[in-house]
Amino acid sequence: MATIKRNEIFILILTFVIVVVQSAQTSIAQFSLAPPNINATPLPVGSGARAIGQGGAFIAVADDATAASWNPGALIQLERPEFSIVGSYLATQQDFDPGSTPLELGNESVSRGDLNYVSAAYPFRIFRKNFVAALNYQQVYDFHMNLDFDRTIPLRAGSLTDRINFESKGGVGALTPAISMLVMPKLSIGVAINFYTDEFFGDYAWRKTLTQTGSGLLGTTPFTTSGKFETTYKNFQAVNVTTGLLWDVWEKEDKLLTFGAVYDTPYTANVDRITNGESMLSMMGRTFKTQLPETREHFKEDYPMSFGAGLGFRYSDALSFSMDVTWTDWSEFKQEDENGNESRPLGGASTDTRIGDTYAVRSGAEYLIFKQKVIIPVRGGLFYEPRPSLDDPVDVYGFSVGSGITFKRFSIDAAYQFKWAHDVDGEDFGLPGTKFNFNDHMFLTSLIVYF
Repeated sequence: MATIKRNEIFILILTFVIVVVQSAQTSIAQFSLAPPNINATPLPVGSGARAIGQGGAFIAVADDATAASWNPGALIQLERPEFSIVGSYLATQQDFDPGSTPLELGNESVSRGDLNYVSAAYPFRIFRKNFVAALNYQQVYDFHMNLDFDRTIPLRAGSLTDRINFESKGGVGALTPAISMLVMPKLSIGVAINFYTDEFFGDYAWRKTLTQTGSGLLGTTPFTTSGKFETTYKNFQAVNVTTGLLWDVWEKEDKLLTFGAVYDTPYTANVDRITNGESMLSMMGRTFKTQLPETREHFKEDYPMSFGAGLGFRYSDALSFSMDVTWTDWSEFKQEDENGNESRPLGGASTDTRIGDTYAVRSGAEYLIFKQKVIIPVRGGLFYEPRPSLDDPVDVYGFSVGSGITFKRFSIDAAYQFKWAHDVDGEDFGLPGTKFNFNDHMFLTSLIVYF
Protein backbone atom coordinates (compact mmCIF):
# COMPACT_ATOMS: atom_id res chain seq x y z
CA MET A 1 0.00 0.00 0.00
CA ALA A 2 2.89 2.37 0.82
CA THR A 3 4.43 1.57 -2.54
CA ILE A 4 1.18 2.40 -4.31
CA LYS A 5 0.94 5.69 -2.46
CA ARG A 6 4.52 6.56 -3.28
CA ASN A 7 3.83 5.78 -6.93
CA GLU A 8 0.69 7.88 -6.80
CA ILE A 9 2.63 10.75 -5.26
CA PHE A 10 5.37 10.42 -7.83
CA ILE A 11 2.89 10.32 -10.71
CA LEU A 12 0.94 13.23 -9.28
CA ILE A 13 4.05 15.38 -8.77
CA LEU A 14 5.30 14.57 -12.23
CA THR A 15 1.90 15.28 -13.75
CA PHE A 16 1.59 18.49 -11.77
CA VAL A 17 5.01 19.78 -12.75
CA ILE A 18 4.61 18.90 -16.41
CA VAL A 19 0.95 19.76 -16.92
CA VAL A 20 -0.07 22.30 -14.29
CA VAL A 21 3.10 24.36 -14.08
CA GLN A 22 3.67 24.38 -17.83
CA SER A 23 0.03 25.23 -18.43
CA ALA A 24 0.17 28.11 -15.98
CA GLN A 25 3.47 29.30 -17.43
CA THR A 26 1.95 29.18 -20.89
CA SER A 27 -1.00 31.24 -19.70
CA ILE A 28 1.15 33.89 -18.12
CA ALA A 29 3.42 33.91 -21.16
CA GLN A 30 0.44 34.52 -23.40
CA PHE A 31 -0.76 37.38 -21.24
CA SER A 32 2.78 38.75 -21.05
CA LEU A 33 2.82 39.13 -24.82
CA ALA A 34 -0.70 40.51 -25.11
CA PRO A 35 -1.37 44.17 -24.43
CA PRO A 36 -3.69 44.84 -21.55
CA ASN A 37 -6.51 47.31 -21.92
CA ILE A 38 -5.32 50.86 -22.55
CA ASN A 39 -8.52 52.77 -21.95
CA ALA A 40 -10.11 49.97 -24.06
CA THR A 41 -7.85 50.68 -27.03
CA PRO A 42 -4.10 51.28 -27.33
CA LEU A 43 -4.54 54.71 -28.84
CA PRO A 44 -3.12 57.89 -27.28
CA VAL A 45 -6.02 60.30 -27.75
CA GLY A 46 -4.95 63.31 -25.75
CA SER A 47 -6.27 64.69 -22.53
CA GLY A 48 -8.49 67.29 -20.90
CA ALA A 49 -12.14 67.55 -20.02
CA ARG A 50 -12.82 70.24 -22.61
CA ALA A 51 -11.41 68.18 -25.48
CA ILE A 52 -13.06 64.93 -24.43
CA GLY A 53 -16.38 66.73 -23.93
CA GLN A 54 -16.25 67.58 -27.66
CA GLY A 55 -15.71 63.98 -28.71
CA GLY A 56 -11.93 64.42 -28.93
CA ALA A 57 -12.30 66.58 -32.06
CA PHE A 58 -9.70 69.07 -30.90
CA ILE A 59 -6.87 69.22 -33.48
CA ALA A 60 -8.15 72.45 -35.07
CA VAL A 61 -9.34 73.89 -31.71
CA ALA A 62 -6.78 73.06 -28.97
CA ASP A 63 -6.97 76.47 -27.30
CA ASP A 64 -5.98 75.49 -23.77
CA ALA A 65 -2.85 74.12 -22.12
CA THR A 66 -3.66 70.52 -23.12
CA ALA A 67 -2.87 71.51 -26.74
CA ALA A 68 0.56 69.84 -26.47
CA SER A 69 -1.14 66.44 -26.58
CA TRP A 70 -3.49 67.34 -29.45
CA ASN A 71 -1.73 69.90 -31.62
CA PRO A 72 1.30 71.78 -30.27
CA GLY A 73 0.92 74.29 -33.11
CA ALA A 74 -2.29 75.50 -31.47
CA LEU A 75 -0.55 76.50 -28.23
CA ILE A 76 0.01 79.95 -29.74
CA GLN A 77 -3.65 80.76 -28.97
CA LEU A 78 -2.83 81.11 -25.25
CA GLU A 79 -2.58 84.80 -24.47
CA ARG A 80 -1.55 84.56 -20.82
CA PRO A 81 0.20 82.04 -18.58
CA GLU A 82 -1.88 79.01 -17.64
CA PHE A 83 -1.66 76.10 -15.24
CA SER A 84 -3.92 73.09 -15.68
CA ILE A 85 -4.50 69.79 -13.93
CA VAL A 86 -6.85 67.00 -15.05
CA GLY A 87 -8.09 63.99 -13.12
CA SER A 88 -9.77 60.94 -14.67
CA TYR A 89 -11.92 58.04 -13.53
CA LEU A 90 -12.29 55.03 -15.81
CA ALA A 91 -14.72 52.12 -15.42
CA THR A 92 -14.49 49.28 -17.96
CA GLN A 93 -16.75 46.23 -18.30
CA GLN A 94 -16.17 43.21 -20.53
CA ASP A 95 -18.73 40.50 -21.28
CA PHE A 96 -17.01 37.34 -22.53
CA ASP A 97 -18.42 34.61 -24.75
CA PRO A 98 -16.28 31.43 -24.47
CA GLY A 99 -17.60 30.10 -27.79
CA SER A 100 -16.61 26.48 -28.34
CA THR A 101 -13.66 26.66 -25.94
CA PRO A 102 -13.74 24.70 -22.65
CA LEU A 103 -13.22 27.93 -20.72
CA GLU A 104 -15.88 29.34 -18.42
CA LEU A 105 -15.87 33.12 -18.75
CA GLY A 106 -18.19 35.76 -17.37
CA ASN A 107 -18.41 39.52 -16.98
CA GLU A 108 -15.33 41.41 -15.87
CA SER A 109 -14.99 44.98 -14.68
CA VAL A 110 -12.27 47.29 -13.43
CA SER A 111 -12.32 50.92 -12.32
CA ARG A 112 -9.80 53.42 -11.03
CA GLY A 113 -8.93 57.10 -10.77
CA ASP A 114 -5.73 58.66 -12.08
CA LEU A 115 -3.82 61.82 -12.83
CA ASN A 116 -4.63 62.43 -16.49
CA TYR A 117 -2.73 65.62 -17.24
CA VAL A 118 -0.84 68.48 -15.65
CA SER A 119 0.75 71.41 -17.48
CA ALA A 120 2.11 74.93 -17.28
CA ALA A 121 2.21 77.24 -20.31
CA TYR A 122 3.84 80.64 -20.76
CA PRO A 123 3.54 83.05 -23.75
CA PHE A 124 6.49 85.34 -24.63
CA ARG A 125 8.05 87.31 -27.51
CA ILE A 126 11.50 87.02 -29.11
CA PHE A 127 12.65 89.01 -32.13
CA ARG A 128 9.11 90.37 -32.53
CA LYS A 129 7.75 86.84 -32.81
CA ASN A 130 5.08 85.39 -30.54
CA PHE A 131 5.90 82.11 -28.79
CA VAL A 132 4.21 79.90 -26.22
CA ALA A 133 6.22 77.34 -24.25
CA ALA A 134 4.67 74.59 -22.14
CA LEU A 135 5.78 71.77 -19.89
CA ASN A 136 3.33 68.88 -19.61
CA TYR A 137 2.88 65.50 -18.01
CA GLN A 138 0.26 63.24 -19.57
CA GLN A 139 -1.03 59.75 -18.97
CA VAL A 140 -0.55 57.92 -22.27
CA TYR A 141 -1.54 54.29 -21.59
CA ASP A 142 -3.61 52.70 -18.84
CA PHE A 143 -2.93 48.98 -18.36
CA HIS A 144 -5.56 48.10 -15.76
CA MET A 145 -7.53 44.94 -16.48
CA ASN A 146 -9.08 41.98 -14.64
CA LEU A 147 -9.99 38.58 -16.06
CA ASP A 148 -11.22 35.39 -14.36
CA PHE A 149 -11.94 32.06 -15.99
CA ASP A 150 -12.28 28.36 -15.14
CA ARG A 151 -10.84 25.46 -17.09
CA THR A 152 -10.57 21.69 -16.85
CA ILE A 153 -7.32 19.93 -17.71
CA PRO A 154 -7.51 16.16 -18.40
CA LEU A 155 -4.78 14.11 -16.74
CA ARG A 156 -3.67 10.57 -17.60
CA ALA A 157 -5.51 9.09 -14.65
CA GLY A 158 -7.88 11.88 -13.61
CA SER A 159 -8.55 15.56 -14.14
CA LEU A 160 -7.77 19.00 -12.74
CA THR A 161 -10.27 21.85 -12.53
CA ASP A 162 -8.76 25.21 -11.73
CA ARG A 163 -9.62 28.89 -11.67
CA ILE A 164 -7.38 31.52 -13.22
CA ASN A 165 -7.42 35.13 -12.04
CA PHE A 166 -5.51 37.58 -14.21
CA GLU A 167 -4.88 41.14 -13.07
CA SER A 168 -2.95 43.90 -14.80
CA LYS A 169 -2.21 47.34 -13.38
CA GLY A 170 0.04 50.30 -14.05
CA GLY A 171 0.53 52.67 -16.92
CA VAL A 172 2.89 54.67 -19.09
CA GLY A 173 3.18 58.44 -18.94
CA ALA A 174 5.10 61.08 -20.84
CA LEU A 175 6.91 64.25 -19.81
CA THR A 176 6.42 66.65 -22.71
CA PRO A 177 8.06 70.03 -23.25
CA ALA A 178 6.45 71.91 -26.16
CA ILE A 179 6.79 75.20 -27.98
CA SER A 180 4.66 77.02 -30.54
CA MET A 181 5.53 79.97 -32.78
CA LEU A 182 3.42 82.33 -34.88
CA VAL A 183 5.22 82.25 -38.25
CA MET A 184 2.62 84.32 -40.13
CA PRO A 185 -0.34 86.38 -38.94
CA LYS A 186 -2.70 83.41 -39.51
CA LEU A 187 -0.33 80.43 -39.32
CA SER A 188 1.40 78.88 -36.33
CA ILE A 189 3.56 75.79 -35.96
CA GLY A 190 4.64 73.83 -32.91
CA VAL A 191 6.64 70.89 -31.73
CA ALA A 192 6.44 68.68 -28.64
CA ILE A 193 8.99 66.10 -27.50
CA ASN A 194 7.49 63.17 -25.58
CA PHE A 195 9.74 61.40 -23.07
CA TYR A 196 7.87 58.20 -22.18
CA THR A 197 8.45 56.62 -18.80
CA ASP A 198 6.98 54.31 -16.16
CA GLU A 199 3.79 55.41 -14.45
CA PHE A 200 4.41 58.66 -12.56
CA PHE A 201 3.66 57.35 -9.05
CA GLY A 202 4.96 53.78 -9.50
CA ASP A 203 8.28 51.94 -9.76
CA TYR A 204 7.20 50.01 -12.86
CA ALA A 205 5.31 50.59 -16.07
CA TRP A 206 2.82 47.76 -15.67
CA ARG A 207 2.55 44.49 -13.78
CA LYS A 208 0.57 41.36 -14.63
CA THR A 209 -0.31 38.80 -11.98
CA LEU A 210 -1.83 35.41 -12.68
CA THR A 211 -3.17 33.43 -9.72
CA GLN A 212 -4.24 29.80 -10.09
CA THR A 213 -6.18 27.62 -7.64
CA GLY A 214 -7.47 24.15 -8.45
CA SER A 215 -8.46 20.72 -7.27
CA GLY A 216 -8.77 17.33 -8.86
CA LEU A 217 -8.46 13.59 -8.63
CA LEU A 218 -5.63 11.30 -9.61
CA GLY A 219 -7.31 7.93 -9.61
CA THR A 220 -9.19 8.05 -6.33
CA THR A 221 -6.72 10.39 -4.62
CA PRO A 222 -7.86 14.03 -4.25
CA PHE A 223 -5.36 16.86 -4.50
CA THR A 224 -5.27 20.68 -4.62
CA THR A 225 -2.99 23.06 -6.46
CA SER A 226 -2.21 26.76 -6.30
CA GLY A 227 0.21 29.09 -8.00
CA LYS A 228 1.09 32.72 -8.48
CA PHE A 229 3.00 34.03 -11.48
CA GLU A 230 4.05 37.64 -11.86
CA THR A 231 5.39 39.58 -14.83
CA THR A 232 6.67 43.12 -14.31
CA TYR A 233 7.53 45.56 -17.07
CA LYS A 234 9.74 48.39 -15.90
CA ASN A 235 12.26 50.95 -17.12
CA PHE A 236 10.00 51.84 -20.05
CA GLN A 237 11.91 54.41 -22.11
CA ALA A 238 11.11 55.99 -25.45
CA VAL A 239 11.17 59.37 -27.17
CA ASN A 240 9.15 60.67 -30.09
CA VAL A 241 8.19 64.00 -31.57
CA THR A 242 4.79 65.55 -32.23
CA THR A 243 4.62 68.39 -34.75
CA GLY A 244 1.55 70.43 -35.59
CA LEU A 245 0.23 73.49 -37.34
CA LEU A 246 -2.82 75.69 -37.04
CA TRP A 247 -4.05 77.84 -39.92
CA ASP A 248 -6.85 80.42 -39.87
CA VAL A 249 -8.21 79.62 -43.31
CA TRP A 250 -11.11 82.07 -43.45
CA GLU A 251 -12.52 84.78 -41.22
CA LYS A 252 -15.51 87.08 -41.60
CA GLU A 253 -16.94 89.09 -38.72
CA ASP A 254 -17.54 86.57 -35.89
CA LYS A 255 -17.12 83.53 -38.13
CA LEU A 256 -13.80 81.67 -38.33
CA LEU A 257 -12.67 78.52 -40.13
CA THR A 258 -9.46 76.89 -38.89
CA PHE A 259 -7.43 73.96 -40.17
CA GLY A 260 -5.14 71.91 -37.97
CA ALA A 261 -2.75 69.05 -38.71
CA VAL A 262 -0.56 66.95 -36.44
CA TYR A 263 2.07 64.25 -37.02
CA ASP A 264 3.42 61.82 -34.42
CA THR A 265 6.68 60.14 -35.35
CA PRO A 266 7.10 56.37 -34.87
CA TYR A 267 9.26 55.30 -31.97
CA THR A 268 10.91 52.28 -30.39
CA ALA A 269 10.43 51.69 -26.67
CA ASN A 270 12.91 49.81 -24.51
CA VAL A 271 11.47 47.89 -21.58
CA ASP A 272 12.67 45.19 -19.15
CA ARG A 273 10.46 42.19 -18.39
CA ILE A 274 10.91 40.37 -15.08
CA THR A 275 9.05 37.11 -14.43
CA ASN A 276 8.83 34.95 -11.33
CA GLY A 277 6.38 32.63 -9.65
CA GLU A 278 5.68 29.70 -7.39
CA SER A 279 3.27 26.78 -7.32
CA MET A 280 2.15 24.29 -4.69
CA LEU A 281 0.60 20.83 -4.67
CA SER A 282 -1.15 19.37 -1.62
CA MET A 283 -2.28 15.77 -1.16
CA MET A 284 -2.46 13.20 1.62
CA GLY A 285 -1.49 15.84 4.16
CA ARG A 286 1.71 16.77 2.35
CA THR A 287 2.61 19.95 0.44
CA PHE A 288 5.09 20.19 -2.41
CA LYS A 289 6.30 23.63 -3.42
CA THR A 290 7.96 24.62 -6.70
CA GLN A 291 9.74 27.97 -6.96
CA LEU A 292 10.22 29.20 -10.50
CA PRO A 293 13.50 31.03 -11.07
CA GLU A 294 13.32 34.75 -11.71
CA THR A 295 14.07 35.68 -15.32
CA ARG A 296 14.97 39.06 -16.76
CA GLU A 297 14.61 39.92 -20.43
CA HIS A 298 14.97 43.07 -22.46
CA PHE A 299 12.44 43.94 -25.15
CA LYS A 300 12.10 46.53 -27.87
CA GLU A 301 8.62 47.52 -28.99
CA ASP A 302 7.95 49.45 -32.19
CA TYR A 303 5.04 51.88 -31.96
CA PRO A 304 3.44 53.35 -35.07
CA MET A 305 3.38 56.82 -36.54
CA SER A 306 0.10 58.66 -36.90
CA PHE A 307 -1.25 61.64 -38.80
CA GLY A 308 -4.33 63.69 -38.01
CA ALA A 309 -6.11 66.63 -39.57
CA GLY A 310 -9.10 68.63 -38.45
CA LEU A 311 -11.39 71.54 -39.16
CA GLY A 312 -12.87 73.95 -36.66
CA PHE A 313 -15.70 76.31 -37.49
CA ARG A 314 -16.75 79.11 -35.18
CA TYR A 315 -20.18 80.15 -36.37
CA SER A 316 -20.49 82.86 -33.73
CA ASP A 317 -18.95 83.85 -30.43
CA ALA A 318 -21.22 81.30 -28.79
CA LEU A 319 -21.38 78.35 -31.21
CA SER A 320 -18.58 76.30 -32.75
CA PHE A 321 -18.12 72.91 -34.44
CA SER A 322 -15.11 70.66 -35.05
CA MET A 323 -14.20 67.47 -36.87
CA ASP A 324 -11.00 65.35 -36.94
CA VAL A 325 -9.70 62.39 -38.94
CA THR A 326 -6.69 60.41 -37.68
CA TRP A 327 -4.73 57.62 -39.39
CA THR A 328 -2.42 55.31 -37.42
CA ASP A 329 0.04 52.92 -39.07
CA TRP A 330 -0.54 49.88 -36.83
CA SER A 331 1.01 47.53 -39.41
CA GLU A 332 4.38 48.46 -37.88
CA PHE A 333 3.35 47.47 -34.34
CA LYS A 334 5.77 44.70 -33.26
CA GLN A 335 8.24 43.69 -30.56
CA GLU A 336 11.67 42.06 -30.46
CA ASP A 337 13.31 40.19 -27.61
CA GLU A 338 17.00 40.30 -26.74
CA ASN A 339 17.65 37.28 -29.00
CA GLY A 340 16.24 39.03 -32.04
CA ASN A 341 12.94 37.11 -32.13
CA GLU A 342 10.10 39.28 -33.42
CA SER A 343 6.37 38.97 -32.74
CA ARG A 344 3.19 41.02 -32.60
CA PRO A 345 2.33 42.42 -29.15
CA LEU A 346 -1.28 41.42 -29.86
CA GLY A 347 -1.65 37.83 -28.67
CA GLY A 348 2.02 37.05 -29.26
CA ALA A 349 1.27 36.34 -32.94
CA SER A 350 4.05 36.12 -35.52
CA THR A 351 4.99 39.17 -37.57
CA ASP A 352 3.42 37.41 -40.59
CA THR A 353 0.04 38.14 -39.00
CA ARG A 354 -1.42 41.34 -40.36
CA ILE A 355 -2.58 44.22 -38.17
CA GLY A 356 -4.72 46.66 -40.11
CA ASP A 357 -4.23 50.43 -39.92
CA THR A 358 -6.95 52.45 -38.20
CA TYR A 359 -8.85 55.54 -39.30
CA ALA A 360 -10.62 57.44 -36.52
CA VAL A 361 -13.29 60.09 -37.09
CA ARG A 362 -14.38 62.49 -34.36
CA SER A 363 -16.85 65.37 -34.30
CA GLY A 364 -17.92 67.83 -31.64
CA ALA A 365 -19.74 71.03 -30.83
CA GLU A 366 -19.59 73.68 -28.12
CA TYR A 367 -22.16 76.31 -27.14
CA LEU A 368 -21.23 79.08 -24.70
CA ILE A 369 -23.77 80.69 -22.40
CA PHE A 370 -22.55 84.15 -21.41
CA LYS A 371 -23.53 85.42 -17.99
CA GLN A 372 -22.53 88.66 -16.31
CA LYS A 373 -19.27 87.37 -14.79
CA VAL A 374 -19.03 83.78 -15.96
CA ILE A 375 -19.25 81.64 -19.09
CA ILE A 376 -21.00 78.27 -19.02
CA PRO A 377 -20.15 75.89 -21.88
CA VAL A 378 -22.29 73.02 -23.15
CA ARG A 379 -20.39 70.40 -25.17
CA GLY A 380 -21.08 67.19 -27.00
CA GLY A 381 -19.41 64.84 -29.45
CA LEU A 382 -19.60 61.62 -31.43
CA PHE A 383 -16.71 59.47 -32.59
CA TYR A 384 -15.65 56.31 -34.38
CA GLU A 385 -12.34 55.15 -32.93
CA PRO A 386 -11.35 51.64 -34.11
CA ARG A 387 -8.82 49.71 -32.07
CA PRO A 388 -6.03 47.64 -33.62
CA SER A 389 -6.62 43.90 -33.80
CA LEU A 390 -5.14 40.88 -35.53
CA ASP A 391 -6.35 41.13 -39.13
CA ASP A 392 -9.15 43.73 -39.24
CA PRO A 393 -9.56 46.54 -36.68
CA VAL A 394 -12.36 46.39 -34.11
CA ASP A 395 -15.14 48.93 -34.60
CA VAL A 396 -15.40 51.16 -31.53
CA TYR A 397 -18.07 53.84 -31.26
CA GLY A 398 -18.76 56.46 -28.62
CA PHE A 399 -20.21 59.75 -27.55
CA SER A 400 -19.37 62.37 -24.94
CA VAL A 401 -20.92 65.33 -23.16
CA GLY A 402 -19.40 68.04 -21.03
CA SER A 403 -19.85 71.36 -19.31
CA GLY A 404 -18.16 73.64 -16.83
CA ILE A 405 -17.82 77.23 -15.72
CA THR A 406 -15.25 79.90 -16.57
CA PHE A 407 -14.39 82.84 -14.38
CA LYS A 408 -11.87 85.60 -15.01
CA ARG A 409 -9.01 83.76 -13.31
CA PHE A 410 -9.89 80.10 -13.64
CA SER A 411 -12.05 77.48 -15.37
CA ILE A 412 -13.51 74.23 -14.12
CA ASP A 413 -14.63 71.64 -16.69
CA ALA A 414 -16.09 68.16 -16.54
CA ALA A 415 -16.78 65.56 -19.22
CA TYR A 416 -18.30 62.10 -19.54
CA GLN A 417 -17.34 59.72 -22.35
CA PHE A 418 -18.91 56.36 -23.24
CA LYS A 419 -17.49 53.96 -25.81
CA TRP A 420 -18.43 50.43 -26.79
CA ALA A 421 -17.55 47.53 -29.12
CA HIS A 422 -19.08 44.13 -29.91
CA ASP A 423 -17.59 40.76 -30.89
CA VAL A 424 -13.98 41.63 -30.08
CA ASP A 425 -11.71 38.66 -30.87
CA GLY A 426 -10.18 37.17 -27.72
CA GLU A 427 -7.16 36.06 -29.74
CA ASP A 428 -5.68 39.51 -29.15
CA PHE A 429 -5.47 38.59 -25.46
CA GLY A 430 -4.18 35.04 -25.95
CA LEU A 431 -7.68 33.48 -25.74
CA PRO A 432 -8.37 32.25 -29.30
CA GLY A 433 -11.91 31.10 -29.99
CA THR A 434 -13.47 33.54 -27.51
CA LYS A 435 -15.18 36.86 -28.10
CA PHE A 436 -16.25 39.68 -25.85
CA ASN A 437 -18.16 42.94 -25.76
CA PHE A 438 -16.84 45.89 -23.83
CA ASN A 439 -17.96 49.31 -22.74
CA ASP A 440 -16.02 52.12 -21.11
CA HIS A 441 -17.23 54.93 -18.90
CA MET A 442 -14.71 57.73 -18.42
CA PHE A 443 -15.13 60.86 -16.31
CA LEU A 444 -12.72 63.79 -16.53
CA THR A 445 -12.45 66.92 -14.40
CA SER A 446 -10.01 69.71 -15.09
CA LEU A 447 -8.94 72.95 -13.44
CA ILE A 448 -7.26 75.71 -15.43
CA VAL A 449 -5.80 78.76 -13.67
CA TYR A 450 -5.00 81.92 -15.63
CA PHE A 451 -2.26 84.29 -14.46
